[in-house]
Amino acid sequence: MADAVVPVSLALKGEQYANELWRYKNTAGPQQQYFRTGLAAVLWRFLALHEKCLTDHCAIAAFDTVTTVPSTSGRADHPLRSMVAETVGITRDRHRDLLTPTPGAAELGRSLSAARYTSLALWGENVLLIDDTWTTGSPAQSAAAALKAAGADSVAVVVLGRHLNIDYGNTAGHVENARMRRFSWEACPTRPWRHG
Repeated sequence: MADAVVPVSLALKGEQYANELWRYKNTAGPQQQYFRTGLAAVLWRFLALHEKCLTDHCAIAAFDTVTTVPSTSGRADHPLRSMVAETVGITRDRHRDLLTPTPGAAELGRSLSAARYTSLALWGENVLLIDDTWTTGSPAQSAAAALKAAGADSVAVVVLGRHLNIDYGNTAGHVENARMRRFSWEACPTRPWRHG
């Protein structure tokens, strides 16, 4: 599993950021490009400020390779892959397509399984794994497990939005605490202080 998991922000069901994370995949035309460009800018700025925090947390010099969690729903050209491989300058030159869903990946549902993906061989590389949303974490953690099985040394996950539904369990209390902190670009995901 991943050595670190860092969400850029919460994505609350029914609110703006969760809506944008849905629309960048499911709209067409100029609106689609608008949402994709905005999310690419979010990822780029976040990594520019905090990738070093992640490498320090994982006790490595750098992430050699950047890849994305592929879709298991049959989406042929996932926009997250395009963002990371083509749009975001800080990841573009390090991007590699490493992961492929296995034939039974979709049937695994929300289960964590190293059998969800296969990975190209890695020889001790440190991998930064990007995902768009995290609900249960099963796809990203399954992808991290596949990367480690293929020979990755350190794997850290950056997820654009931690999806939460405030009507589920005690989530409302967690969200209320998070709202008191408010989002800030300088809030470090791995350290208890701000920087930037």
